[in-house]
Amino acid sequence: MQDLYTTVPWKYMDWSHRLDGILHEIKLVDPDVLCLQEVDAFDEMERALAALGYKGSFLSRRGLPEGCATFWKSSKFHQATGGEHHIDFANHDLKQNVALIHVLQSKEANWRLLLGNIHVLFNPKRGDIKLAQVRVLLGKVAALQQKHRTASVVICGDFNSAPGSPLYEYVLRGELDCLAHDRRYISGQVEGLAHGVEHKPVRNQFHLPPQEQEQEEEKTPPKNSKRKGNPNKWSSENLRIALGMLPQGTTKITHSLKLHSAYDTVGGEPAYTSAHRRFVGTVDYIWYAQSEGASIRPLSCLLPLKYESLMNSSVPCLPNRHWPSDHMSIVSDFLVC
Repeated sequence: MQDLYTTVPWKYMDWSHRLDGILHEIKLVDPDVLCLQEVDAFDEMERALAALGYKGSFLSRRGLPEGCATFWKSSKFHQATGGEHHIDFANHDLKQNVALIHVLQSKEANWRLLLGNIHVLFNPKRGDIKLAQVRVLLGKVAALQQKHRTASVVICGDFNSAPGSPLYEYVLRGELDCLAHDRRYISGQVEGLAHGVEHKPVRNQFHLPPQEQEQEEEKTPPKNSKRKGNPNKWSSENLRIALGMLPQGTTKITHSLKLHSAYDTVGGEPAYTSAHRRFVGTVDYIWYAQSEGASIRPLSCLLPLKYESLMNSSVPCLPNRHWPSDHMSIVSDFLVC
């Protein structure tokens, strides 16, 4: 994916520059909990954040140095006994992505936080795998919520899916009929705001080089893949992946959590959270759900730099001189009562 950043000067890609910028941003925001994805220097990040009063954990993608990392302020939380859970999607034959779940006990009140952190598969064509990864995470969180009934739920991450997309609606509504949607467009990434090498905004376009089209499609073998009367490109194997089982009278994928988007609750999803040579759009979210105990609701959310300002800067994409990550940070203040 290095070609995503060919227009970014190397000095802004250098890790020391980016780490300094990321730490500066964390100091300014001063979050109680922090969910990071695509972390490939965890030891260095852990040492730096420990100096700021954070504890954390990390799960790398199988065979790769990067993964998800979750941190929390040690002055505000401690991890409950048995409160760390890893999801390696490779164990489910769902690619190499990972997710983390932590049960954190507040030191200030009789309140627990069930915190999820996920990085969903990028591949825009594999809606079946994207849905399956989210299904597995939400299923595990729901099971833990049954055990920790008074714990409020917050799930953060890069869902590699656009607002209003079928995957977004699945998280929000709790169900999705797979056959009602084209598998290749489940994430809605093709419907975002994209730009080409000249950084000219173009609506409804996701740029994918022709040589990668077949790689992204990863067509399943024709065996057991009858698609007659099925224009949305779902084979029986695709359905099995998405549903977690062979379809038996249903093509709906469901979850039991009553999730809401923090940003949408406050005023709407941000205009974008990711901006590179192929895509500009929103793919990162903070989801929350109530519990049988304390009530939790978002009070405010941090908006990204205006898109027009980014486009008019000397490096009109991410990362750049002022923004050290290839994603904008999303932040929400919650009231717990």
